[in-house]
Amino acid sequence: MRGRARTFLATVGVLGVLGAVAACERAKPAAHGPPAAEFLFAAGDSTYWVRSGDEGMRVRSAPILLTQVDGHFYEVFIAEEGVDYEDAAFTAARVFSRDITQRDSVSLFDDGRVMKEADAWHRRHPREMAIDPESEDIPPDPATVVSEEIEILDVHGPWVTFNHLLDIDVADHEPHRHAGHRYVVDVRTGARGTLETLFGATEAARLVAAGRASFQQLTDSIRHAGGERAAQARETLDSFHFDTLSFGLTDVTRSPAVSFMVPGTGVDGEALALNLPPIAAQAPAWWNGVQATLPTWSADSSLVRWSRTGYDVIARPTAENESLALALVPSGGASGTGTPITTEWPIATVPAPAYQLVPLDAPRLSQALHDALARAFDASKSHEGGVQTAARSSGRGHESHATVLPVRWSHAPRHD
Repeated sequence: MRGRARTFLATVGVLGVLGAVAACERAKPAAHGPPAAEFLFAAGDSTYWVRSGDEGMRVRSAPILLTQVDGHFYEVFIAEEGVDYEDAAFTAARVFSRDITQRDSVSLFDDGRVMKEADAWHRRHPREMAIDPESEDIPPDPATVVSEEIEILDVHGPWVTFNHLLDIDVADHEPHRHAGHRYVVDVRTGARGTLETLFGATEAARLVAAGRASFQQLTDSIRHAGGERAAQARETLDSFHFDTLSFGLTDVTRSPAVSFMVPGTGVDGEALALNLPPIAAQAPAWWNGVQATLPTWSADSSLVRWSRTGYDVIARPTAENESLALALVPSGGASGTGTPITTEWPIATVPAPAYQLVPLDAPRLSQALHDALARAFDASKSHEGGVQTAARSSGRGHESHATVLPVRWSHAPRHD
């Protein structure tokens, strides 16, 4: 597939999602109205804005990734830039964040190698003309394809975790290159996070030692395992090298954890990765704000709960664990002890998994921030089902096209 045609988000059909309101059989809705509540709920590929009170329940959603840091909301998004020729395609991806009260964005990640390859290729082929990005006559299989993909894995307060995959296949220039890496970046500044920055020097040293030990244990088991698959794995084992910077943040039972990704190379040069098991970390002070947004699970994993003052939000996984039925219940009603919940107000059925719940009612948002949030939802909805594309001159002998995309939010399974 041509790089510029690749989409990083399987867009949620919002009308279908919100129309599938949970018909909960375990409890009946209360005769009176639901408790006053307002919060953001992140699940699947979308964020849901829920408001309830005497007027009833209102829910809207958008394919937007938001995180709250010190009273500010930041939107994280991916932008593509690319250029296509008759026999070459170049697609770069960058990560940005934006305080929703501001117009300017902050660059979080820009590898830069794709467009450098595009410039070098054009210097070797000065007679080639770029194809209009709106053209429908784009050849499907160019000999040269240089592209990168960025996949958002999670966001925890100020820190966003993502994978970056770079593919360089140039027909008239060797060598081909394929590489993957994992990053943690501060959404406020674009600074790359290190284990020492996040957890302090002592804890960082412990996490690195634990990561190296996990990697050694995994490689040793592969070296001594029998069978055809193990033999194939051993062919590439020496290409994997533990990198203390290739890690991500995750959470285990509402506590922080670190997930190392060890990059390697396949026998045909393709990018490979060993994802090591999460390693529990000592919670730093900044984690307190994150922990409040994370859920707890019942002992039998049949119920997820976010506790708030005056109400709880619960979610029941479907049999296939593909969806969650959300509902409001009285505070403390979802105890997870098996006691029936006698009063609840269904909200909606949303795609799994669930990520975080950010309250908007305690403390209550200012009107200015409330309006900024509404504008951010409206702008994100305008991208749904497609992308905004603008052609611009690169000033380097070809035209590139820029595309703003909602993020693919591909969370690893929760470890609860």
